[in-house]
Amino acid sequence: MIRAALLLCLFFPVGVYAQTADCTSQTYFGAFRQFGNQERNRIFADYGNLYNCNNVANFGLAVMGGAVLANTEMDHNFQNWYSKNIHSDTSDEFSKVAKVFGEGQIVIPVMLTSALTYRFSQSKWGFADNCLGEFADRTARGYLVGAPTLLTFQLLLGGDRPSDGDSYWRPFKQDHGVSGHAFLGAVPFITVAQMSDKPVVKGVFYALSGFTAWSRVNDDKHYLSQVLLGWYLAYLSVRSVSQTEANCWLPRGLTLFPVCAHDSVGAGLYYQF
Repeated sequence: MIRAALLLCLFFPVGVYAQTADCTSQTYFGAFRQFGNQERNRIFADYGNLYNCNNVANFGLAVMGGAVLANTEMDHNFQNWYSKNIHSDTSDEFSKVAKVFGEGQIVIPVMLTSALTYRFSQSKWGFADNCLGEFADRTARGYLVGAPTLLTFQLLLGGDRPSDGDSYWRPFKQDHGVSGHAFLGAVPFITVAQMSDKPVVKGVFYALSGFTAWSRVNDDKHYLSQVLLGWYLAYLSVRSVSQTEANCWLPRGLTLFPVCAHDSVGAGLYYQF
Protein backbone atom coordinates (compact mmCIF):
# COMPACT_ATOMS: atom_id res chain seq x y z
CA MET A 1 0.00 0.00 0.00
CA ILE A 2 2.86 2.37 0.76
CA ARG A 3 4.37 1.78 -2.68
CA ALA A 4 1.00 2.40 -4.33
CA ALA A 5 0.66 5.67 -2.45
CA LEU A 6 4.14 6.75 -3.52
CA LEU A 7 3.28 6.06 -7.17
CA LEU A 8 0.02 7.97 -6.79
CA CYS A 9 1.92 10.98 -5.50
CA LEU A 10 4.41 10.86 -8.36
CA PHE A 11 1.60 10.99 -10.91
CA PHE A 12 -0.51 13.58 -9.09
CA PRO A 13 1.20 16.67 -10.58
CA VAL A 14 0.70 15.23 -14.08
CA GLY A 15 -2.99 14.79 -13.36
CA VAL A 16 -3.34 18.35 -12.13
CA TYR A 17 -1.64 19.69 -15.24
CA ALA A 18 -3.73 17.58 -17.63
CA GLN A 19 -6.92 18.66 -15.90
CA THR A 20 -6.15 22.37 -16.05
CA ALA A 21 -4.16 22.80 -19.26
CA ASP A 22 -7.11 22.84 -21.67
CA CYS A 23 -9.56 24.86 -19.62
CA THR A 24 -7.45 27.62 -18.10
CA SER A 25 -5.75 30.69 -19.43
CA GLN A 26 -2.08 31.31 -20.14
CA THR A 27 -1.94 33.03 -16.76
CA TYR A 28 -2.69 29.76 -15.03
CA PHE A 29 -0.17 27.97 -17.21
CA GLY A 30 2.48 30.53 -16.33
CA ALA A 31 1.71 30.22 -12.63
CA PHE A 32 1.84 26.45 -12.86
CA ARG A 33 5.18 26.58 -14.66
CA GLN A 34 6.60 29.00 -12.09
CA PHE A 35 5.35 26.80 -9.26
CA GLY A 36 6.84 23.71 -10.92
CA ASN A 37 10.24 25.34 -11.40
CA GLN A 38 10.42 26.59 -7.82
CA GLU A 39 9.34 23.30 -6.29
CA ARG A 40 11.69 21.35 -8.55
CA ASN A 41 14.59 23.48 -7.36
CA ARG A 42 13.65 22.87 -3.73
CA ILE A 43 13.38 19.11 -4.23
CA PHE A 44 16.69 18.95 -6.13
CA ALA A 45 18.32 20.84 -3.26
CA ASP A 46 16.77 18.38 -0.77
CA TYR A 47 18.26 15.45 -2.69
CA GLY A 48 21.62 17.18 -2.82
CA ASN A 49 21.57 17.67 0.94
CA LEU A 50 20.70 14.03 1.66
CA TYR A 51 22.65 12.15 -1.00
CA ASN A 52 26.15 13.53 -0.62
CA CYS A 53 29.51 12.50 0.77
CA ASN A 54 28.78 14.02 4.17
CA ASN A 55 25.91 11.59 4.72
CA VAL A 56 27.76 8.44 3.61
CA ALA A 57 29.01 8.00 7.18
CA ASN A 58 25.51 8.50 8.57
CA PHE A 59 24.01 5.85 6.29
CA GLY A 60 26.92 3.54 7.00
CA LEU A 61 26.60 3.88 10.78
CA ALA A 62 22.84 3.30 10.57
CA VAL A 63 23.29 0.13 8.52
CA MET A 64 26.04 -1.13 10.84
CA GLY A 65 23.93 -0.53 13.93
CA GLY A 66 20.93 -2.17 12.32
CA ALA A 67 23.07 -5.13 11.25
CA VAL A 68 24.19 -5.77 14.82
CA LEU A 69 20.62 -5.74 16.09
CA ALA A 70 19.12 -7.71 13.21
CA ASN A 71 21.75 -10.41 12.76
CA THR A 72 22.18 -11.33 16.41
CA GLU A 73 19.67 -12.30 19.08
CA MET A 74 19.24 -8.68 20.19
CA ASP A 75 16.17 -8.01 18.04
CA HIS A 76 14.54 -11.27 19.09
CA ASN A 77 15.35 -10.78 22.78
CA PHE A 78 13.97 -7.25 22.78
CA GLN A 79 10.77 -8.41 21.09
CA ASN A 80 10.30 -11.15 23.70
CA TRP A 81 11.00 -8.75 26.55
CA TYR A 82 8.50 -6.23 25.21
CA SER A 83 5.80 -8.85 24.70
CA LYS A 84 6.17 -10.17 28.24
CA ASN A 85 6.61 -6.91 30.14
CA ILE A 86 5.03 -4.03 28.18
CA HIS A 87 2.43 -5.31 25.74
CA SER A 88 -1.17 -5.02 26.96
CA ASP A 89 -4.70 -4.26 25.82
CA THR A 90 -4.06 -0.59 26.63
CA SER A 91 -0.95 -0.48 24.48
CA ASP A 92 -2.95 -2.03 21.65
CA GLU A 93 -5.50 0.78 21.85
CA PHE A 94 -2.79 3.45 21.69
CA SER A 95 -1.11 1.55 18.86
CA LYS A 96 -4.25 1.74 16.72
CA VAL A 97 -4.02 5.55 16.84
CA ALA A 98 -0.27 5.69 16.29
CA LYS A 99 -0.38 3.41 13.27
CA VAL A 100 -2.61 5.82 11.32
CA PHE A 101 0.23 8.35 10.98
CA GLY A 102 2.24 5.74 9.07
CA GLU A 103 -0.48 4.68 6.63
CA GLY A 104 0.99 5.69 3.29
CA GLN A 105 -2.29 5.55 1.39
CA ILE A 106 -3.60 8.25 3.74
CA VAL A 107 -0.77 10.56 4.75
CA ILE A 108 1.13 10.78 1.45
CA PRO A 109 -1.79 11.94 -0.76
CA VAL A 110 -3.00 14.32 1.97
CA MET A 111 0.39 15.94 2.47
CA LEU A 112 1.31 16.06 -1.22
CA THR A 113 -2.05 17.50 -2.27
CA SER A 114 -1.86 20.11 0.50
CA ALA A 115 1.72 21.03 -0.45
CA LEU A 116 0.93 21.37 -4.16
CA THR A 117 -2.16 23.47 -3.46
CA TYR A 118 -0.21 25.74 -1.10
CA ARG A 119 2.73 26.33 -3.43
CA PHE A 120 0.52 26.81 -6.51
CA SER A 121 -1.62 29.33 -4.62
CA GLN A 122 1.51 31.26 -3.76
CA SER A 123 2.61 31.31 -7.40
CA LYS A 124 -0.82 32.22 -8.80
CA TRP A 125 -2.32 34.51 -6.18
CA GLY A 126 0.68 35.51 -4.13
CA PHE A 127 -0.50 33.93 -0.89
CA ALA A 128 1.76 34.72 2.04
CA ASP A 129 3.79 32.06 3.81
CA ASN A 130 1.99 30.31 6.65
CA CYS A 131 2.97 27.59 9.10
CA LEU A 132 0.47 24.96 7.95
CA GLY A 133 1.41 25.33 4.30
CA GLU A 134 5.12 25.20 5.06
CA PHE A 135 4.53 22.15 7.24
CA ALA A 136 2.70 20.31 4.44
CA ASP A 137 5.32 21.24 1.87
CA ARG A 138 8.28 20.23 4.00
CA THR A 139 6.60 17.00 5.09
CA ALA A 140 5.81 16.00 1.50
CA ARG A 141 9.38 16.77 0.44
CA GLY A 142 10.65 14.69 3.37
CA TYR A 143 8.65 11.76 2.03
CA LEU A 144 9.91 12.27 -1.51
CA VAL A 145 13.58 12.64 -0.66
CA GLY A 146 13.64 9.62 1.65
CA ALA A 147 11.47 7.29 -0.46
CA PRO A 148 14.24 5.97 -2.77
CA THR A 149 16.41 4.94 0.18
CA LEU A 150 13.45 3.44 2.02
CA LEU A 151 12.39 1.26 -0.90
CA THR A 152 15.98 0.27 -1.71
CA PHE A 153 16.88 -0.68 1.86
CA GLN A 154 13.64 -2.63 2.29
CA LEU A 155 14.61 -4.88 -0.60
CA LEU A 156 18.36 -5.04 0.02
CA LEU A 157 18.14 -5.91 3.72
CA GLY A 158 15.23 -8.29 3.45
CA GLY A 159 14.30 -9.03 7.08
CA ASP A 160 11.13 -10.82 8.14
CA ARG A 161 8.35 -9.59 10.42
CA PRO A 162 8.32 -10.93 14.02
CA SER A 163 5.10 -12.75 13.24
CA ASP A 164 6.64 -14.44 10.17
CA GLY A 165 10.23 -15.23 11.10
CA ASP A 166 13.50 -13.79 12.39
CA SER A 167 15.13 -10.44 11.72
CA TYR A 168 18.23 -11.81 9.96
CA TRP A 169 19.01 -10.03 6.73
CA ARG A 170 18.39 -12.06 3.57
CA PRO A 171 18.70 -9.66 0.62
CA PHE A 172 15.74 -9.67 -1.77
CA LYS A 173 13.96 -12.46 0.14
CA GLN A 174 11.59 -10.12 1.99
CA ASP A 175 10.97 -6.37 2.04
CA HIS A 176 10.59 -5.63 5.75
CA GLY A 177 14.18 -4.68 6.59
CA VAL A 178 13.14 -1.05 7.18
CA SER A 179 9.76 -0.04 8.57
CA GLY A 180 7.83 2.14 6.13
CA HIS A 181 5.32 3.01 8.83
CA ALA A 182 8.10 4.20 11.15
CA PHE A 183 9.49 6.41 8.38
CA LEU A 184 6.17 7.89 7.29
CA GLY A 185 4.90 8.37 10.83
CA ALA A 186 8.06 10.15 11.98
CA VAL A 187 8.44 12.68 9.16
CA PRO A 188 5.55 15.03 10.12
CA PHE A 189 6.54 15.21 13.79
CA ILE A 190 10.24 15.71 13.07
CA THR A 191 9.25 18.42 10.59
CA VAL A 192 7.37 20.32 13.30
CA ALA A 193 10.29 19.86 15.70
CA GLN A 194 12.74 21.32 13.20
CA MET A 195 10.43 24.19 12.27
CA SER A 196 10.08 25.29 15.89
CA ASP A 197 12.56 27.45 17.79
CA LYS A 198 11.26 26.41 21.22
CA PRO A 199 13.22 23.62 22.96
CA VAL A 200 10.13 22.28 24.73
CA VAL A 201 8.19 22.00 21.46
CA LYS A 202 11.16 20.32 19.81
CA GLY A 203 11.42 17.79 22.61
CA VAL A 204 7.71 16.98 22.59
CA PHE A 205 7.52 16.44 18.83
CA TYR A 206 10.74 14.48 18.65
CA ALA A 207 9.26 12.19 21.29
CA LEU A 208 6.01 11.91 19.32
CA SER A 209 7.97 11.08 16.16
CA GLY A 210 8.70 7.64 17.58
CA PHE A 211 5.05 6.90 18.35
CA THR A 212 4.32 5.10 15.07
CA ALA A 213 7.60 3.19 15.21
CA TRP A 214 6.68 1.96 18.69
CA SER A 215 3.28 0.80 17.43
CA ARG A 216 4.94 -1.52 14.92
CA VAL A 217 6.92 -3.22 17.68
CA ASN A 218 3.82 -3.40 19.83
CA ASP A 219 1.82 -5.04 17.02
CA ASP A 220 4.56 -7.58 16.21
CA LYS A 221 4.90 -6.09 12.73
CA HIS A 222 8.55 -5.03 12.92
CA TYR A 223 11.67 -5.69 14.95
CA LEU A 224 13.51 -2.96 16.83
CA SER A 225 16.24 -2.64 14.19
CA GLN A 226 13.64 -2.14 11.46
CA VAL A 227 11.79 0.68 13.21
CA LEU A 228 15.02 2.41 14.24
CA LEU A 229 16.24 2.42 10.64
CA GLY A 230 12.88 3.80 9.49
CA TRP A 231 12.95 6.57 12.11
CA TYR A 232 16.55 7.51 11.40
CA LEU A 233 15.91 7.74 7.66
CA ALA A 234 13.01 10.08 8.45
CA TYR A 235 15.33 12.21 10.58
CA LEU A 236 17.95 12.49 7.84
CA SER A 237 15.29 13.22 5.20
CA VAL A 238 13.68 16.02 7.19
CA ARG A 239 17.09 17.37 8.09
CA SER A 240 17.93 17.66 4.38
CA VAL A 241 14.73 19.64 3.80
CA SER A 242 15.54 21.88 6.77
CA GLN A 243 18.95 22.55 5.29
CA THR A 244 17.31 23.60 2.04
CA GLU A 245 15.12 26.01 3.97
CA ALA A 246 18.20 27.25 5.88
CA ASN A 247 16.27 26.68 9.10
CA CYS A 248 17.83 23.52 10.48
CA TRP A 249 17.70 23.47 14.27
CA LEU A 250 21.02 21.64 14.55
CA PRO A 251 24.22 23.73 14.50
CA ARG A 252 26.18 23.46 11.28
CA GLY A 253 28.08 20.19 11.18
CA LEU A 254 26.26 18.56 14.12
CA THR A 255 24.64 15.23 13.29
CA LEU A 256 22.66 12.62 15.19
CA PHE A 257 23.65 9.00 14.57
CA PRO A 258 22.77 5.59 16.03
CA VAL A 259 25.11 3.79 18.43
CA CYS A 260 25.09 0.07 19.13
CA ALA A 261 27.61 -1.44 21.54
CA HIS A 262 27.53 -4.81 23.31
CA ASP A 263 23.96 -5.25 24.58
CA SER A 264 22.83 -1.62 24.40
CA VAL A 265 21.49 0.75 21.76
CA GLY A 266 21.55 4.53 21.86
CA ALA A 267 22.23 7.72 19.92
CA GLY A 268 25.28 9.90 19.60
CA LEU A 269 26.26 13.32 18.29
CA TYR A 270 29.32 14.41 16.40
CA TYR A 271 30.40 17.84 15.24
CA GLN A 272 32.37 18.33 12.05
CA PHE A 273 34.38 21.54 12.05
